[in-house]
Amino acid sequence: MPNFRLSKSKYLSAFQCEKKLWLEFHDRDKATPISEVQQAIFSQGHFVGELARNEYPGGTLIDSDYLDIPKGLKITQDELAKKNPAIFEAFFQFNDVLVRPDIMVNNGDGTWDFIEVKSSTTLKPENIRDVAIQSYVISGCGIKIRKSYLMHLNRECIYPNLDNLFTKIDLTEKIIPFINEMDNSLENLRDMLSENQAPDISIGGRCSKPYNCHFREHCWKDVPEYSVFNIPGMYLKQKEELYNKGIVNLEDIPADSGFQNKQKDFIDSYNSKAPIINKPGIQTELDTLQYPLYFLDFETYGSAVPTFNGMHPYEQYPFQYSCHILDKDQDITHKEYLHTDKTDPRHLLAMSLIDTLEDAGTIVAYNAGFEKGVIAKLVTLFPQYSKELEAINKRFWDQLNIFRRHYSDYRFKGSNGLKSVLPVVVLGMDYSNLEVQEGSQAQVVWKQMIDLPNGDEKNILIQQLLKYCRLDTLAMVEIQKILTKKWNEGH
Repeated sequence: MPNFRLSKSKYLSAFQCEKKLWLEFHDRDKATPISEVQQAIFSQGHFVGELARNEYPGGTLIDSDYLDIPKGLKITQDELAKKNPAIFEAFFQFNDVLVRPDIMVNNGDGTWDFIEVKSSTTLKPENIRDVAIQSYVISGCGIKIRKSYLMHLNRECIYPNLDNLFTKIDLTEKIIPFINEMDNSLENLRDMLSENQAPDISIGGRCSKPYNCHFREHCWKDVPEYSVFNIPGMYLKQKEELYNKGIVNLEDIPADSGFQNKQKDFIDSYNSKAPIINKPGIQTELDTLQYPLYFLDFETYGSAVPTFNGMHPYEQYPFQYSCHILDKDQDITHKEYLHTDKTDPRHLLAMSLIDTLEDAGTIVAYNAGFEKGVIAKLVTLFPQYSKELEAINKRFWDQLNIFRRHYSDYRFKGSNGLKSVLPVVVLGMDYSNLEVQEGSQAQVVWKQMIDLPNGDEKNILIQQLLKYCRLDTLAMVEIQKILTKKWNEGH
């Protein structure tokens, strides 16, 4: 039997799904490429890891090609012999498992502390197994580990004081049960990998937790466009149970299944191939609107390491907004703001926002709680504008509530998100022709843009961001027109 060489990441893959690990070894071509957004997450994690090294001055980085394992192992042994105060990204291999611990701290008494660094702000269950496999390998190489830690970002840290950016959790005791089972665990995984076929493991929650699997498209390829996985307001575990019973297509659902409310409306809409619209309910919602209507959308960014005054790790701040204004005569005007450099965007954006939204008229947002939350933070940051901003927050109306409460269509595929609703309600209107197509992508592009010098390349990204945010608010305008038209047709 081949003695499959494992890395830490491959070992951890198996505990999300053994099929994932088998495919990584035997059918890698079925994986989807890493997205730009995912790559940005990885890059942020690497940056956090580099900052963590600053906590241990005088440490040595083992800067070797990951693929040149013999060279990395040799350099590591040489550096260990030098009694360095700390070693970063060392190479250790035991039982054909390779790990590269983020930080090894020399205690000066023949023992070392091992520290795994994460860019999250909490300890996650999968982190314990992560620390365990590394501790197992390091100890297997003859290194005496005194303590094994997880270091992560401290959510209580507030810029500009980054002295408490990191916090450490001692996992020395928690990893013992995992280490005790490690030999058997590795043997079982290698037995599985030696099989000619991937293990028969059903799709479900494991395909996205704790991480999005890059084989998801392959494993889900036979799931129809409309399936039990689209049923809204239903726990994923329940959907998995239906799937495992062979109930996959919506037409396979028994008539006496007992579905109520959102679930029943969705299934009834699918069976009738028509939306289910509560026109009186929509009327009641629309009657609360006061013109002019301000259709508002923010784009926000949250860096792992805070960079502006008063901010915590990953705290979101606005860098852009779009606002389409619809008056009572149905005439439209548009205003917008996009911050284009590395300075703090919040003050200029707040002033622009106050000017744009004036002091009368309903402000329409899609999932308005998000926009209101952004503005509430601006109130705290700029008390001199608190009167205007607090007044703005009292004028919001949430267009999403129409689709949560009064409008069900199977073609939304179980989602009430704007990008699911738009192409169904407003035929021919979607995001497919845009370079930027979702908020997480907008964050990546904005970060790329502000890092660029003025010029054509920067201007291209600016236009991409403006087009995306404009469509978010224009989409709400067009949906509003359709809703108003449908209501009027009913009376």
